[in-house]
Amino acid sequence: MTILNTPVRALLDGKFYPGVGVIHSVEQPGLEWVVRVNGVYWTARAALAGYSFQAGDAIRPIDRQGNTLLIEPA
Repeated sequence: MTILNTPVRALLDGKFYPGVGVIHSVEQPGLEWVVRVNGVYWTARAALAGYSFQAGDAIRPIDRQGNTLLIEPA
C-alpha cells in the first residue's frame, strides 16, 4: 500500500504506518521491544497481550502511543 491509495481518513487520523519492520532487540521480555521500521528505530509494545516476539521476527506497526509503536506479527 502506498500513500497514494491510502484512505484519507487513515491519513488524517494518523493511523497509516507503512511497511513491515523487524524486532531488533528485546528490552523487557514479553513487554517491550526495540523495532526497526523503514530504517527508523522505535520502542514497541504488543498490540495484544498474547503476542510474543524474539529478535529477528517480522512485525507490522498498527498504532502509536507517543513514541511507542503498537505492533502485531507480520
